[in-house]
Amino acid sequence: MKFMKIVGIQSSSGGKHSNTLKLPNAALNRASEEGADIESIDIAKMNIEYRTACNSCHNTGVCTIKDDCEIVLKKTLAVDGIVLSSSNYITKT
Repeated sequence: MKFMKIVGIQSSSGGKHSNTLKLPNAALNRASEEGADIESIDIAKMNIEYRTACNSCHNTGVCTIKDDCEIVLKKTLAVDGIVLSSSNYITKT
């Protein structure tokens, strides 16, 4: 397998035992076994504000909101693959 960089991004507030965290970690661990350089980012623990659709990033290339989103963006632009995971709650009504 070609050397790859893969980042997993998850957003569960359920902690280290949540399925939202277990599933991407299983994929990342398998990729690591195959030789990939992996990293996991828990955005639930980061300071990421709501976006405002101001278009500053499109017009100037710079976001006016100073938070951890820039960290996530830089990491995603530097990798070959991304594993995304977020909570989905389905209940009967």
